[in-house]
Amino acid sequence: MDASNGQEREIQKNYWIEHSTDLTVEAMMLDSKAADLDKEERPEVLSLLPPYEGKSVLELGAGIGRFTRELALKAGQLLALDFIESVIKKNESDNGHHKNVKFMCADVTSLDLKISEESMDLIFSNWLLMYLSDEEVEKLAERMVKWLKVGGFIFFRESCFHQSGDSKRKYNPTHYREPRFYTKVFKECHTLDDSGNSFELSLVGCKCIGAYVRNKKNQNQICWIWQKVSSDGDKNFQRFLDNVQYKCNGILRYERVFGQGFVSTGGIETTKEFVAKLDLRPGQKVLDVGCGIGGGDFYMAENFDVDVVGIDLSINMISFAIEQAIGLKCSVEFEVADCTTKEYPDNSFDVIYSRDTILHIHDKRSLFRTFYKWLKPGGKVLISDYCRSAQTPSSEFAEYIKERGYDLHDVKTYGQMLRDAGFDVVAEDRTEQFLQVLQRELNAVEKDKDAFIRDFSEEDYNEIVDGWKAKLIRSSSGEQRWGLFIAKKK
Repeated sequence: MDASNGQEREIQKNYWIEHSTDLTVEAMMLDSKAADLDKEERPEVLSLLPPYEGKSVLELGAGIGRFTRELALKAGQLLALDFIESVIKKNESDNGHHKNVKFMCADVTSLDLKISEESMDLIFSNWLLMYLSDEEVEKLAERMVKWLKVGGFIFFRESCFHQSGDSKRKYNPTHYREPRFYTKVFKECHTLDDSGNSFELSLVGCKCIGAYVRNKKNQNQICWIWQKVSSDGDKNFQRFLDNVQYKCNGILRYERVFGQGFVSTGGIETTKEFVAKLDLRPGQKVLDVGCGIGGGDFYMAENFDVDVVGIDLSINMISFAIEQAIGLKCSVEFEVADCTTKEYPDNSFDVIYSRDTILHIHDKRSLFRTFYKWLKPGGKVLISDYCRSAQTPSSEFAEYIKERGYDLHDVKTYGQMLRDAGFDVVAEDRTEQFLQVLQRELNAVEKDKDAFIRDFSEEDYNEIVDGWKAKLIRSSSGEQRWGLFIAKKK
């Protein structure tokens, strides 16, 4: 350990010694309302964990045992580790009766930490990495991958952007990072086994902790779930989205066209028009499928006092959405999730909202049946989406659809799929509106050419202009259509 990291560890240790004189949940969570928060937040965190019954679990930064006692009930073997002796002793005093738990006073950054490679099924930490330097996070991530069995999971939760707890602090050495730092570090982790096989971490999920959104209107509590997989695995759709279609620069370009917070047709203008059709009322729950960078969610939450959950398969989109949420104080939470595999209890939502997203989904019929179950009786679905004419597409349009991996239907067929799922449906062909919006957006970009090129590049400018002109040609010919669907659960 170099001198700067040694100094960092000493600062962090002194900080926690100071805040550990009172071994209570309030002291550990650094919040005067910790007891109330804990009742809601702890079950939520535990509900996010992959199955670990009978498995080996490593808990890093275990503290006084807020999670140790819960993990011990299911784990086969649990190793609880913390670097403050009084804290881990308190944990052992309270939870030592669990014979499957071992307690260790040690610093996670210590090279003397004797944990066997590929020995753990689940590595769990709650508020740990924000107390490490960037270099220490990177090194720990590499070691965590080695400790993990193939197929095993890492779960961690951190405070990002800013402080959450209201406890007074003489100084605060916590690193409130942007979420994308953690995503990048863990996404870039690779390890080799003795046979030379390569392994990496695949992101299973990333989301805001809902308890903090509901109680503090605070989206800065973020958790991640990663799984150790073979590096030779199939290049999945999520990777395509983040590395090809929705790279960070690409998202910013789209936002420049659609307006702040938006990456879907018409930006705030179409959002206002379509949301007005939902008759939103305070306290209702809205699910936004393919939420992008969150503009529509913020609009609904701030103007109608509804609780919004935004999900998107793109890690980059959700990272931007969470950053946009900072300081807004509205009830919106975001999660990296696949709508085709995500599970919610039946009758969870009053509204399901989706803008130009379901074109990516090939089994729409199954998804619409799922939507029907997730909605409360009388609930509504609103979808805008790319469609096609009922005629056989030209070779050029067919190639465009294939290249993007889209699944497009004519407006009538699309509406019928919703009816087949049980909904009452109004299906509208909005292609004329689509053409008007595309032309207006293209005009604005062309008028803003010099500034656009200055902020991005000439290549970026040409790609956007060419893309919009191509959409105008396809839509003017009648091949590409735009549909609006409002479906009500009976």
